[in-house]
Amino acid sequence: MAAFLIILTGLAVGLISPVYAVQDPAKISDIVEILENIISLLAPAAGIAFFIMMLIGGFQFLTSGGDPKAAGAARSTLTYAIIGIILVVVSWLILVLIRDITGASVTTVTIPEAP
Repeated sequence: MAAFLIILTGLAVGLISPVYAVQDPAKISDIVEILENIISLLAPAAGIAFFIMMLIGGFQFLTSGGDPKAAGAARSTLTYAIIGIILVVVSWLILVLIRDITGASVTTVTIPEAP
């Protein structure tokens, strides 16, 4: 009976307490903010993809068992993962360099309004 009253009290307190929610947490009021959200997620996604591909390539290399064809496939997976992350980092650095030299905001999305 005591356990039932404790659970019931917890539910009642949870129901009468005010809810403090974040106002517009997704920030999807227009297309520009949607594109900015997508772009801000691409760098971490590239890092996660790099990590996963390195794990896959390492696992392939460890399980190749001396087979030259399997070891070559693992080596190419690792090579392509490294090339991919280098391309992502270099492309971002080029955009930041252009922004610093010209002052143009090339790392943010702007869509002009229709006349």
